[in-house]
Amino acid sequence: MVGCELLHYDKEIARVGEATLMLSELDGVTAGATGADSVALAENYINQWVRREVKIQEAVSVLAAELADVDRLVEDYRTSLLSSRLEQRYLAGKLDTLITDSMVLSYYNSHRGEFLMDRTILKGRIVRLPDNYRQSVKLYNLMGSKGAEKQQDFLDLCKKNNFELHTFDSWVDFSEFLSYLPVRRDKNYDYILSGGEVRQMADADSKYFIQIDEVLRKGENAPLERVADMVRKILYNRRRVEIVGQYNDSLYNAALVEGVIRIENSEK
Repeated sequence: MVGCELLHYDKEIARVGEATLMLSELDGVTAGATGADSVALAENYINQWVRREVKIQEAVSVLAAELADVDRLVEDYRTSLLSSRLEQRYLAGKLDTLITDSMVLSYYNSHRGEFLMDRTILKGRIVRLPDNYRQSVKLYNLMGSKGAEKQQDFLDLCKKNNFELHTFDSWVDFSEFLSYLPVRRDKNYDYILSGGEVRQMADADSKYFIQIDEVLRKGENAPLERVADMVRKILYNRRRVEIVGQYNDSLYNAALVEGVIRIENSEK
């Protein structure tokens, strides 16, 4: 019954060379639309189809000598797509995604020289205080002190006066660190990276005390926390390649056993 109905209403509505567009192909295009909206959707689809076919047929004419290469590329893409989808289906539920911290650490320690910094990073802190703050010397000395008690006094003093304190306990790019300071683009500030003393800067109404705790410069080994995610991806991909390789071998061996593979001897 369905076939009869299709034959009853289906008809050619556009043609470009030998290519034809049938009325039935518009069913999905205009589904749910009525009146002027349905007509507009249909006309747009027909126009786009005609334009596409004109271009395709021109390409076939102009690139006739290259069609074999195009067909090969299409076949290569089809083969690659099918292979990739088969692997994805096989890997579902079989690939162990758990990469432990100990696995990451072990790989990092074995390949430390491969992970190098491409920029300078640091750990440190910056405190901003009013230029006229009377106890600035005390705050400066407390910031540079080594004792835990004096460090707590420093923090308490910052909190009491509501000073702007930025603490970078995790590695941060030097450029980001500088963004909290009154710096100029045309000046080099590498000098603040050397030495362990507290340094100062100032602008129109504020002082900035700067303390650098650790520095890693461009070209030095990157710390684990900066490359841990990269290491996890490396380990994950290694495991994936291993499982896919085993699967490919199993397919090949099974085909050999079943007699599916036949390779003719090239020697005559």
